[in-house]
Amino acid sequence: MRTPARDAQRLALQFAISLWAAASIAGCLPGTRPVIKVALVAPFEGAHRQIGYAAITAARMAVRELNSAGIADGCAVELLALDDGGSPAMAVEQAEKVLLDPQVVAVIGHWLPATTAAAAPVYARAGLQLLSTEVPAPGAPDAGFPQRFAAENGGAAPGKFALRAHAALLAAARCAPPGRSAYSTTP
Repeated sequence: MRTPARDAQRLALQFAISLWAAASIAGCLPGTRPVIKVALVAPFEGAHRQIGYAAITAARMAVRELNSAGIADGCAVELLALDDGGSPAMAVEQAEKVLLDPQVVAVIGHWLPATTAAAAPVYARAGLQLLSTEVPAPGAPDAGFPQRFAAENGGAAPGKFALRAHAALLAAARCAPPGRSAYSTTP
């Protein structure tokens, strides 16, 4: 049965829910972390697509690890994946797209010498860190990576580009502060 008191309670509850929803969307509630993005630019289509698919699976794994461990300076890490098709012209286009997102703090890619060379000047002009992946990272590979990768991906073995993508994403998120940093081609 409707009464003025119940109508007032219902209106107050609706207002409280609306206020909570607005605060959530605005990121004002406790527990909301700032977001940083790491761009992965690789060939997802064309002759070199095996590179992109091996890399993105490992990059997603690294994002999950970073976010669950909370080791990215308190920021949530998101992955922005773009396809350069293995083409230098497309690599430049995708580099320009990356620059449109101010939350991107580093770029991993472009996996082929020609695409990296084409896109690197775009990132350098913007002061955006580029972690080049065409040369393997120095040091011993992570011994536990193949097992963790298989456990997270239904028993699948990592492709040959997966470890480089995983290591580069971990490095990018740990060392890149929110905001643009200096240009680097360190793997």
